Amino acid sequence: MLCWLSALLVGAAHAGALTYEPVALGWSHDEVDQATRGTASALAQRAEQTQRLGCQRHCDRLDAVFARLVAVARWQSARSMGLRWSLTVVRLDDVEAMSLPGGQIVISEAFIDRRAQTDEALAFVLAHEMAHSVLEHERQALTFARMLLPRHVPRTVRDMYTEMDYNIGLLKAMEPVVQQGELEADELGLLMASVAGYAPDAQLRFIEREAEFDTLAARLVSTHPPAQVRLEQLKARLPWARRLFDDGPAAAEASWPQGFGAR
Repeated sequence: MLCWLSALLVGAAHAGALTYEPVALGWSHDEVDQATRGTASALAQRAEQTQRLGCQRHCDRLDAVFARLVAVARWQSARSMGLRWSLTVVRLDDVEAMSLPGGQIVISEAFIDRRAQTDEALAFVLAHEMAHSVLEHERQALTFARMLLPRHVPRTVRDMYTEMDYNIGLLKAMEPVVQQGELEADELGLLMASVAGYAPDAQLRFIEREAEFDTLAARLVSTHPPAQVRLEQLKARLPWARRLFDDGPAAAEASWPQGFGAR
């Protein structure tokens, strides 16, 4: 999956958009987007019912960081240029950060308070989630899951999500692919945030802290690799990220919007 990752950051933010479109995937990005579109709305509705929708403490930071990252993310592919990037903020203790295929990002201020108190950490977290959308990891995971099931049964995207809700064996078989997606999102997220003007070494302190507190407890299904594995991969990308950081902000600044109104 990483064979074309280096092409995603052609130059800096002003590089021409790619026309890359993944092939041999089971569903179109529109089908996956439509099937997942209600997830963020449902989460926002749950937060609103408990008066925990919207930012209170980190509004300016979220708005500024997200605006910079969107300016960079839009130039990663033809599809990411057209995504309707949005940021929804909740104040729920059981929510951290997540992305949806259509460019919707959700983050909790409770999570920011606990683990993303610096701008660099916040940029890494948001860029990681945005990278999942750029790289179309949801489409890839769904396609892989489909390959593990009987071929003669037609399945929609919603069918696949229902299957994954109840088939623990399928989730376990998907574990390596899902973990690889997390490593890819780490890498592209680090690079995008570096282009956006966030020091890569400071970004890595987020993962260093994760590694420090990673219990390595056995889980039935582990969607993320051990934090130490993630950290070592990111360290290997630091020279590249530092070069992008040195060159990126000046080139990208002119295209940064004034804000996206984090809500």
